[in-house]
Amino acid sequence: MKSKMAAAAAITALLSGGAAAANWQLAWQDEFNGAALDTAKWRLESGPGPWGLHELQYYTAGDNVAVRDGALHITARRQAYGGRDYTSARLRSQAAWRHGRIEARIKLPYGQGMFPAFWMLNQQWDQPAHYGEIDILEMVGSEAGAENATIWGSAHRPKPGAPAGTVQTASASYVTPDLGWFNDRFHDFAVEWSPAAIRYFVDGQLYQTVTMKTDGGDGWSALQEPAFLVLNLAVGGDWAGAPDASTRWPQEMVVDYVRVYRDAGEPAARRRAPASAASPLR
Repeated sequence: MKSKMAAAAAITALLSGGAAAANWQLAWQDEFNGAALDTAKWRLESGPGPWGLHELQYYTAGDNVAVRDGALHITARRQAYGGRDYTSARLRSQAAWRHGRIEARIKLPYGQGMFPAFWMLNQQWDQPAHYGEIDILEMVGSEAGAENATIWGSAHRPKPGAPAGTVQTASASYVTPDLGWFNDRFHDFAVEWSPAAIRYFVDGQLYQTVTMKTDGGDGWSALQEPAFLVLNLAVGGDWAGAPDASTRWPQEMVVDYVRVYRDAGEPAARRRAPASAASPLR
């Protein structure tokens, strides 16, 4: 196990690039090597929503998630349940972190209506003036086309002085060099989050840097708060659009691992259990 972690740290250093990369130290991980979901690390969020973007799935309390063959499998099905026509799963971490490198190795689904995501949400999400969200990856699928080869990374923060709930967004997309679909194989998705910036990576390739005000002005303080992780596979909604006759079922989002690193050159990242309230209806 020690050699495996050393290798992981070395790989992360290579992917990150630069001298500072040598300071990354593993702080938390789930390799999904057990026989079931580790409920000390994750909790399932269930219900019909609404989930913010008017998504169509019912998140079940365990029927759509499994740990097998060293990976987490989140499965979306066309299945009538709880007044909805689709089921899927959504997990959030039991711990939260402030700054660090957050990464996961994931094979994504594809097809019209698929909306997988790996993201972070701060612990004050239910207070509009403090809402902060870091989307490490989002993808909207299609039957055929560049959407299946494209992911998005975004940072959302409040807009001071605007009506409550108004959000400012910095966002960029990454398209695979050969237009290969993200369901063809596993890919590495990561952010490096510091007081000054959020850097977004796919397979070690930096494709976006969001520069923040270190004094927290203009809503940036919301992205300096401890945040927990979310893994989910949504179906439909305002962005992804509804599934259609071309959508194949079931679809899976397969997660090989999730790892959180802290910068050993800085004070240890602040970690504590997230607030007990459910996360937002997104």
